[in-house]
Amino acid sequence: MKKLKAVLLGAGNRGTIYCDYALRKPEELEIIAVIDTNGFRAAEGAKRYNIPKEKCFTSLDDFIAANIECDFVVNGTTDRYHYETAMKVIGAGYNMILEKPITSSKQELMNIVNLAKEKNVKILVCHVLRYTPFYHSIKEIIDSGKIGKIMNMQLNEHVWYGHFVNSYVRGKSRNQAYSTSGLLIAKCCHDTDLICWLNNASAPSKVSSFGVKSFFTKENAPKGATQYCYECPHKQSCMFNAYKFEIEKDFIPFYTWHGIDKPLNEITLEEKAEYLKHNVYGQCVFQTDMDIVDKQTVSVQFENGSLATLNVVGGTSKAGRHIHIICEYGEIVGYIEDNKYKLRVFDKDEITYHEEEIDLNEINDIDKDDNSVIGHYGGDHYLMQEAMKYFNGLSHSVCVTDINDSIHGHLVCYAAEESRLNSIIVDIKDDLIG
Repeated sequence: MKKLKAVLLGAGNRGTIYCDYALRKPEELEIIAVIDTNGFRAAEGAKRYNIPKEKCFTSLDDFIAANIECDFVVNGTTDRYHYETAMKVIGAGYNMILEKPITSSKQELMNIVNLAKEKNVKILVCHVLRYTPFYHSIKEIIDSGKIGKIMNMQLNEHVWYGHFVNSYVRGKSRNQAYSTSGLLIAKCCHDTDLICWLNNASAPSKVSSFGVKSFFTKENAPKGATQYCYECPHKQSCMFNAYKFEIEKDFIPFYTWHGIDKPLNEITLEEKAEYLKHNVYGQCVFQTDMDIVDKQTVSVQFENGSLATLNVVGGTSKAGRHIHIICEYGEIVGYIEDNKYKLRVFDKDEITYHEEEIDLNEINDIDKDDNSVIGHYGGDHYLMQEAMKYFNGLSHSVCVTDINDSIHGHLVCYAAEESRLNSIIVDIKDDLIG
């Protein structure tokens, strides 16, 4: 397999997670350039991957003008810049790994797909959950035909309150005007992708959805609560007190302290405390400018008559993704956090079923004590492993699909938002490609 060369576009958390594959597997991948409009982050990325100054850019246009050859670009920019940057990267003829969501607009999505076809470039969308041992194994069972075709899927995503508050109440994805994405497309296009990918023997045709914001509202703020936690009379008793939440617990530091242009280990407690006095991460969770829902349900009907539901709840005490798939001759049920699932196969002679537990915890081809490879249950690492094959033109796993298949989960998200906002059932058959 040929060693590949890649460029990092957007030197934030997600982009560096993918590019760190080059640090673990230097014989397979080298990062040869970095682009970030923030000079500090561009310099940090250059230092991380030992990139010379002349290949460290603060402008995507400048990078393209430099005509640097590489095998692909890792686009880890924030959601609102995905479309603009993706179109420029594709237009310049570069293959691309593109962080999800592709874009929050159906028309922009189609523009990306059409330009990629015109320029004959490969796009690998970061639907990382596909690549986990858990969902990869489930897909192989389904595709084997052992339990027949899918009839019904039930998926649940419970977003732990630490993650939900940091990302969707105080964080960069809290406001649609800024991030351009609602909860579904920003968080759950993982899950709608799984629905469509696991059942890609058919295609989604109709979608309906309900969603509300009912907990993180001003009405639920304690009486007399101030906008910022540092001066609030309830700060000692409130479970969302920013100083306990963000400093003492420091749940997701690479989100919280992103606006302080210093390495995380160099930021002082005094700097953090002062930052929270004027930044949204220091605001009362009931009084931010969050305008997305905190819970939503989605129902999908496929062309072959199979059905799927997704139930997402933000702010739960424990995180969890649960799946229950009912097929013609058996069932699959499990939690990804357990990294194992139950496979039930009908016994028509005995009119019962046989159950076996598929335990994936014995898979030991990655170091599970290495934080750099365990993101998304190993999905971040395995995606890059498959990307090396894909961009080398080699045989790859069932997890990798053409961009035309990768967009189905996004189309379900767009339709669900249309349904939620207008209380209608949305037909998406005309949006499908191929």
